[in-house]
Amino acid sequence: MRRLIILAVVATLLAALAPVASAHDDDALEVRIDKAPVAPDGTTAGEISDFVVTFVDRDPALPGIGLKAGATVTVTLPDEFVNTGAGNPNAAILLQGWPQSPPAPPPFPWTTTVAGNTITATLAPDFDFPVGTFGPGPKQVHLILNDFRNPDPGDYEVGVAIQPDPAVDDTRYAYGTVEIIPRAQRNLNVVSIFSGGGPPPPFNNPVYQTVNAGADSLDIGLYLWDRLSSVADGDVNPYLGVDFVEEGPRWNRIVQGDRTVGLVLIRAPHGAHDFGITTSGPSTLGTSFATGLPVGILITTLRTDPNVTGDYTITYWLYGGNRQQVFVTTE
Repeated sequence: MRRLIILAVVATLLAALAPVASAHDDDALEVRIDKAPVAPDGTTAGEISDFVVTFVDRDPALPGIGLKAGATVTVTLPDEFVNTGAGNPNAAILLQGWPQSPPAPPPFPWTTTVAGNTITATLAPDFDFPVGTFGPGPKQVHLILNDFRNPDPGDYEVGVAIQPDPAVDDTRYAYGTVEIIPRAQRNLNVVSIFSGGGPPPPFNNPVYQTVNAGADSLDIGLYLWDRLSSVADGDVNPYLGVDFVEEGPRWNRIVQGDRTVGLVLIRAPHGAHDFGITTSGPSTLGTSFATGLPVGILITTLRTDPNVTGDYTITYWLYGGNRQQVFVTTE
């Protein structure tokens, strides 16, 4: 009976989850805001503001917004976010749609300025690459705001304005919602530093991959933190000893010791049977790239069916925590 209940939950979850909605219309943006993958508590009340603003569909087959020299990407936080004015470093890091992968290593070819609660990235050279060469072009901005503290729990509207070319009067505006939670949850985060291509960045894209049928995916690295972490207080809790137990090719239990703490669900192409997830587990202590925070690290790899081509969707789900998805296509 317990297994039937879990399988029913799996089916419901897979039906509900979908990629981020497309936002590549010429005149509009659709903004989504998520906790950054390199810190445990960037959307927790009272903590340092550290989140990623996505303004274009992350699928690399779709172009980002090309930015010319002098272009600006501006994010305005509501007044409830407290700018302490302490002079700590604040950064707006442009990304191509996957974590840890700016177009070049620091120093970045743009500047970050902060005026009150408005954060602006201003391009020095062009950031406008054709699909299939360097990358799809800008799709996200990662805000690491060490001067800011998050407000009380709730949903807050964040303004986004992008002026792609200072020579053209065509600024795009949108709002997105960031959810501030009462306390840091247990969380896992897909990161790209283990997927090849660097360091230094840019790294390969672990979130959207294409491989030959029967081949392994790129390594999909996971950063894991336990609940109640606080970067501001210096009390960060890496999530250690975590691994997967296969219950069939389409799902695994996430375990810590003898406790089940989550699920890994795999939606596979029709007719696929010979596939599965392998891990480097159990998770071990490491250091978060970019922030230097202690973190649990678990590297996972999808083994694909050699006889069937098509699309795989991997959903990593921690009980009482978050969910992450990865998409792998075989051909």
